[in-house]
Amino acid sequence: MRFLLYLHLMKNPRVALLAGLALLGLGARTPAAAAPGTFITTVQITNGLPDATGVVNAGDGSGRLFIVQQTGQIRIWTGTQLLATPFLNISGTSTSCSSGGCGERGLLGLAFHPSYKTNGFFYVYYTRQSDGAIQIARYHVSANANVADAASALVLITIPHPSFANHNGGQLAFGPDGYLYAGTGDGGSGGDPNGNGQNINALLGKLLRLDVDHGSPYAIPPTNPFATAAPGAGTHEIWAYGLRNPWRFSFDRANGDLYIGDVGQSSYEEVDYQAANAPDAAGRNYGWNCREGFHPYSGDTSCNSITAVDPVLEYPHNPECSITGGFVFRNLPSHSLTGAYFYGDYCSGRIWSATHSGATWTSTQRFDTAFNITSFGEGETGRLYLTDPASQTLQWIAPYSFADVGPTYFAWPFVETIYARGITGGCGGDNYCPELTITRAEMAVFLLTAEHGPGYTPPPATGTVFNDVPAGSFAAAFIEQLAREGVTSGCGGGNYCPGSPTTRDQMATFLLLAKEGSSYTPPACATPTFSDVPCSSPFAVWIDELARRGITGGCGGGNYCPAGSVTRAQMAVFLSTTFGLPTP
Repeated sequence: MRFLLYLHLMKNPRVALLAGLALLGLGARTPAAAAPGTFITTVQITNGLPDATGVVNAGDGSGRLFIVQQTGQIRIWTGTQLLATPFLNISGTSTSCSSGGCGERGLLGLAFHPSYKTNGFFYVYYTRQSDGAIQIARYHVSANANVADAASALVLITIPHPSFANHNGGQLAFGPDGYLYAGTGDGGSGGDPNGNGQNINALLGKLLRLDVDHGSPYAIPPTNPFATAAPGAGTHEIWAYGLRNPWRFSFDRANGDLYIGDVGQSSYEEVDYQAANAPDAAGRNYGWNCREGFHPYSGDTSCNSITAVDPVLEYPHNPECSITGGFVFRNLPSHSLTGAYFYGDYCSGRIWSATHSGATWTSTQRFDTAFNITSFGEGETGRLYLTDPASQTLQWIAPYSFADVGPTYFAWPFVETIYARGITGGCGGDNYCPELTITRAEMAVFLLTAEHGPGYTPPPATGTVFNDVPAGSFAAAFIEQLAREGVTSGCGGGNYCPGSPTTRDQMATFLLLAKEGSSYTPPACATPTFSDVPCSSPFAVWIDELARRGITGGCGGGNYCPAGSVTRAQMAVFLSTTFGLPTP
């Protein structure tokens, strides 16, 4: 997206330059109550989503979000709008229910194949309309990327669920091993009257693991704990058992660790955890219905012989009542919450983040909301979302680094990018000062750090390149390096004018020369791109080339505002887009 379309020229810029590297955030900062990288809020993305029970990304580079609705539809959020036409509608196949009246049945889960971009396969988890049985089916996208082929259904597995309408599970996710995992509930009622949780010959109350790339319609991964078991000695599809109703599990995108939010009976909710490549990963028994959280539940004597893996976290009921498992936050590498596991409660609307050091886990409440949290989801870049059917909204859980650059500010992703890459630490304390103008000296530091990477240190200054840049002055080494690289020859008369604001026309030249090298010459100007930059301008070819590359859309009204001063927010956008720095 061409975010520079939203940049506006400051007609009366506030020149309040903080001294030297402190303003750039590359040296000593002024004291503040908070440090960058500690803030978090929620932002509504869109509404009009009744019965939303999930949000998933396709991993295809489109940035789209796919929202699961329990009544049988999958909707698409494009990043700018909620499409009216569903991606898929299986309301005639999944349990028929009216809005708000689905109970625990309906369309419950969605996962895209890791190679979805090339094979077009995705998988849904729903309860069958005719009898409530759980079905997992594969579909294929149509020639229209925003519409699935509704006739392409291939049912992978059907799990009878005849006794009760609740505890259907519903989560699907591909693990880092490429296998499809599915979380099933224990079959319903209360207390697991059918004993499914501890029954290794039943598919209910389990975490299943399927190889959907082999077999017909799937194969059993050879490392499943009961992969070769004889009849009656364990069902081949099982990965883990002893679960009551796993309502959302996820894999940490950074290391593959598995987190399971398992809904409790009447006293405790729990988070189960399996470290990636743990030697005892296959075949873990998480305890239900012998245990609830850390506590004994059933007095059945058969529970005396089980070896259960306790959860890592639990919390009691009242006002909480039903956990919704979430994700580990990885969207902002420099944020204090990176690596924390977010989860919430459907009844209370509270959201926590949890971290651990070895076997010691700590959980901190982050929000007390009015949301009925039915699901968390993860975007392609690691942004975290949640669905709330009560308000029919999709919400973004949005950590941010600077107090004065919140997640709804136009330059937020670009400021986060240059902060994460060590290009800036802000302007002091927990601020970035986005509306302050950039001087030519500051620009030299920003530009070379973006070009060469964090930690870059130019050769020591000599003080002989420009009359007004003595060796001991702020940014002297960076300014002289710009001259050595042929990016600048100064402002005239042997000077560099380090304290002057960087203008938008100058910025175009600086950016392209730093990116392409001193010998680079843009194509000639035949038809000017902007009304206020005629071909006769010495900057026209540079500004037009920025526009051709999608780095700028101007300052509005068909203009570029070449003499306008560049702000710190605009600088973040220019640097990120010119050097192709990935944004969160």
